[in-house]
Amino acid sequence: MGRKGKCVVRGPLLFLLIAGCVWISGVSPVRAQLADGTWTVQGEGSPGSRRCGAWLVRLTNLRGQLSGTVSHARTTVPIQNLVLMPDGTFSGATEADLRRSRHARASKVTGRFSGDTVNLTLEIQSCPARQGTAIRQAARG
Repeated sequence: MGRKGKCVVRGPLLFLLIAGCVWISGVSPVRAQLADGTWTVQGEGSPGSRRCGAWLVRLTNLRGQLSGTVSHARTTVPIQNLVLMPDGTFSGATEADLRRSRHARASKVTGRFSGDTVNLTLEIQSCPARQGTAIRQAARG
């Protein structure tokens, strides 16, 4: 009890109260802080492998909506079920596809946003996992 019989909340209890209110309201601190822009992560192929060549992942956040594509073997496919979690982690996948006589193998993308930087892992069917980092390029308006 504080002065004049009023209840005073301090320290860890105050933190828990605020965290509980944010959780109940469904507000995501990371989503609110993820600025509009594009992150382009790319890498070289695996040495000695013709099937596991150069790759590129492009992620775009526009007004809180995260989307992306995976480019590999001269084919670009959209990332489906791309989900951004409150802690900044995300995941999504591409389906195997046949476009213009080129086979796009299924892949999985996982990673984490931290400020303007993204770190991700790309797992393409029958290839070793690839990792990369990129810095946000501001959205053009």
